[in-house]
Amino acid sequence: MARAYRSLLLAAAVVTLASDSASERDRHPIKDALLLHNEAYNATFEDCVWRREREPCPDSEVNLHLYTEAEPVKRVVDLFSEDWLRQSGWEPAHETILLVHGYAGGDDTLPISVLRDAYLRRGGYNVFMLDWGALCQPPCYVAAVHNLRPVARCAAEALATLRRAGLRPDTLTCVGHSLGAHLCGIIANYLTFRLNRIIGLDPARPLIRSAPALRLDPGDARAVHVLHTNAGRYGEAARLGHADFCLNGGRSQPYCEDTPNEALCSHIWSICYQAESLFRARAAAPCGRRCSVRVPPARAAALPVPVGQPAPMTASGAYCLEDYTAPFCPHTSGLLEGDTRCCLDAQYAAAATADPPRNRPRPLVRLRARRIKSNSPGNDLD
Repeated sequence: MARAYRSLLLAAAVVTLASDSASERDRHPIKDALLLHNEAYNATFEDCVWRREREPCPDSEVNLHLYTEAEPVKRVVDLFSEDWLRQSGWEPAHETILLVHGYAGGDDTLPISVLRDAYLRRGGYNVFMLDWGALCQPPCYVAAVHNLRPVARCAAEALATLRRAGLRPDTLTCVGHSLGAHLCGIIANYLTFRLNRIIGLDPARPLIRSAPALRLDPGDARAVHVLHTNAGRYGEAARLGHADFCLNGGRSQPYCEDTPNEALCSHIWSICYQAESLFRARAAAPCGRRCSVRVPPARAAALPVPVGQPAPMTASGAYCLEDYTAPFCPHTSGLLEGDTRCCLDAQYAAAATADPPRNRPRPLVRLRARRIKSNSPGNDLD
């Protein structure tokens, strides 16, 4: 009976995450990052790996890799050597970033590698990558959600070891995409020290429970900032941080409207907004508790704040930003430091550069008919 129930959950997850046609010919690496359309991937449900809650740590499938400005190449962290951190290229004076990929990701996979490369190109950061790819591969989304807590516990033990070796918690920021955003929050629950900041990039919605111990929430760090790009579909619609940034309404990105998978495109591009914020600040204006167009009188005098990395620790409430150009694409953003992997396919480039009609509806209108209510009534981003 239990096995049949698990099979039903697995089937439901695949229907949710892979409902779009697999006949698309002209694909882009960012949009294919979740491997939802990769026929070459031969895994089946029987290949899914399920970790027990009290699995021994360290786990061979949960690894930390270090990239530094002095040595921008992957180095596997040796948790058994007390002097490893000191002998590596880690710079104590730099801010430390812990990057956490989402479902179907890995250390060298898209889209998280775009963000890793952006931090290294910007300079001034120690970049750790949490690689748990073997425990979240397609078609095992349900298993990936199940594995969040075992992975988080092992990651927290690794961070505790690094702290004893000299890692400073007051300079540690966890940046997670999709399921990785929730992993940042769950890791915090296992730590004996407090994370300085968490930046959640469109935290995943499917099958994520509302209990604070099982998801990202404002109590997980001194500052929790969340970027919403596909709220209500792949991304969570509820407010999860001290400051929530609604990009183009938070539900659907305008430059993704004519792509074969509008929701997945919108979900992925939160990575590019964060990468762009390292080189150029986009100011977001205060908006209503639900990211409405009208600004409540109490917040009318509040100043705009930058999105992403430069957002101040003191930012609080909801902020809105509307921009019809694809972020971090050098062709549309004008940034020489941009990444072409954040550019749309040639057939969609016109949508990213064309001026929107004056009567163009807000992006969230397109997905409103299929909205699913949040687990927290009255606290979503609508």
